[in-house]
Amino acid sequence: MNEAHCETVEIGRWRELAATFADYNYRHVWAFGQACAARRGAVSEHVAVTCGAEVLALADVRIKRTPLCRTGIAYINGGPLVRRGAPDDIQALARALEALRRTYVEKRRLLLRVAPSPGPPSWNEQLQACYISAGFKHSSAARNSTILIDLAPEPTELRKGLHAKWRNDLTHAERAGLALRTGRDDELLAAFCRLYDELIERKEFAVDLDPAFYARVQANLAEDEKFEITLAESNGRPIAGHVAALHGDTAVYLLGASNADGLKTRASFLLQWDVLTRARSRGYRWYDLGGIDPENNPGVYRFKRRMGGVEVTAAGPFEVAPGELQRLIVSGSERIYRAMRSRVGTGK
Repeated sequence: MNEAHCETVEIGRWRELAATFADYNYRHVWAFGQACAARRGAVSEHVAVTCGAEVLALADVRIKRTPLCRTGIAYINGGPLVRRGAPDDIQALARALEALRRTYVEKRRLLLRVAPSPGPPSWNEQLQACYISAGFKHSSAARNSTILIDLAPEPTELRKGLHAKWRNDLTHAERAGLALRTGRDDELLAAFCRLYDELIERKEFAVDLDPAFYARVQANLAEDEKFEITLAESNGRPIAGHVAALHGDTAVYLLGASNADGLKTRASFLLQWDVLTRARSRGYRWYDLGGIDPENNPGVYRFKRRMGGVEVTAAGPFEVAPGELQRLIVSGSERIYRAMRSRVGTGK
């Protein structure tokens, strides 16, 4: 069997290839990866793993060099993309990992860390075995857990799968006479940002990737890549909003916000049900509720858990380093970076 290798691709080719993978997701959208890399002082390399004329995988690799050292980190978030629904998808991943390891670890002397997207439980189990066989170890970085809703059943069955309390709140919202408006244009996103700013002011919290970040990314996306915004309106005024990413075979809940009227009318229940059923009607296989944190955010966890999906935890993150010294250097740099961010966040 011929050896696979990595080659960089330009944006047009990337978009063309990415659309052929079922596990294509917003983390691997070109502009999103570039924006995330820039926030960390990194650069984004878009790589196709090929064998002859065959493209086995795609990976957006974010490179962050460690100052004064000949090492750093190569980070893949939400990839590599390999899943096409074929029996040999896991073999394609194994060959892709070999090529990525040769390129970034053996040749460029970087620590390679990979954080796959959450997938169906059976796929996650295969990923675990594949990474370990390829010489990767579990990273100490946080694991990503979420709830996946299988969109294969008919809407009547999906509704039966809702918790009784959630279903009652949905009925309440449906009777409130709300109008829903969906699109990908700047005006809708700006209206959502205003709702989200009200939410942050009311609850006094901060998020790492806020709506302003997504707005900057949105401005650089092709039309079929753009995030989809849905607003619930009462008497022509937005009272709740939802932002979703729709790529590959999965719709992902990114952001949500409600004001006092939105809470009173249970608008968020109507928005979630609308996005879920609309994604199903457009052929998406899964609805990813965008992460859960039962310990630190139990209210949101309960809201998502009652939608009838299955809790999944992404395989990994995994990492492999060229040597113990490089691993220690990268780990030390990350600790310093986190400490500096913490001091900035607390004003110390």
